[in-house]
Amino acid sequence: MMPGTTLLTLMYLVYKNCSMNVASKKHSGLAEAEGEAQPGLRPIVADSLSERVADQIVEAIGSSRLLPGQRLYEVEIATQLSVSRIPVREALLVLQSQGLLRASPRRGTHVIELDEAWAREVYDTRTALETRCFQRAAAVIRREPQLVSVLDDHIDRLRQASFGGRKPEINRADLAFHSAVYELAGSPLLQTLWNAMSRHVMIMFGLETCPRSNLDHIAEDHLVLRRALLEGSPQDIEFAVARHVIGPFDSKTIAQRAYEAANEPR
Repeated sequence: MMPGTTLLTLMYLVYKNCSMNVASKKHSGLAEAEGEAQPGLRPIVADSLSERVADQIVEAIGSSRLLPGQRLYEVEIATQLSVSRIPVREALLVLQSQGLLRASPRRGTHVIELDEAWAREVYDTRTALETRCFQRAAAVIRREPQLVSVLDDHIDRLRQASFGGRKPEINRADLAFHSAVYELAGSPLLQTLWNAMSRHVMIMFGLETCPRSNLDHIAEDHLVLRRALLEGSPQDIEFAVARHVIGPFDSKTIAQRAYEAANEPR
């Protein structure tokens, strides 16, 4: 059962994120007038420039190139990424709505503090959410076993990136595997909750992989999850997910490790 405070926090982030998206559309003149069609507009795709900017910022936080509490400047980011200030501004608003940045008048926009409370909540929330997701996805895969090939493709990407020691690519492939399981689960609510917290998870991936030199085990860890999806009981899946997310350690220990990794001197 997901702790009430954790669920409320996540639902608030979802609500805030949706509100920011609506406000952004109105500001840019793309909101549809009630009852009117808008000819000539193409569907908005997730892989927009502002989303790519947001992903770059998230990867920089996860690799400690951007530090907890650090102030972010639109002009500086735009210059480094060779883009205009508009997608940077949009990306910062999205990351604020997802709880990764905080903004205050006259003090600017800062990276949140990646403290132990944050790390523990990410682990605990992800464990609760993915347990339910994997149990639903297991039922789908067992009805249509050919769907597991999607996960196999992501595991292959993980293996190739691990052999090359390419940490950013490992983390992206890892996130893609879990995102694919959410899609297979077929739950719009679980998908929405995952979208709200997936960038927190991406930062955690960065903090976990950054200090390690040997990452060959990551693909094998995902094969354990694959096996649980195909053969495991609901209890087996719950154990496999918890083991995968927090490992053999309790959440406090692993959260503390993530906190130390984020705050160690550079």
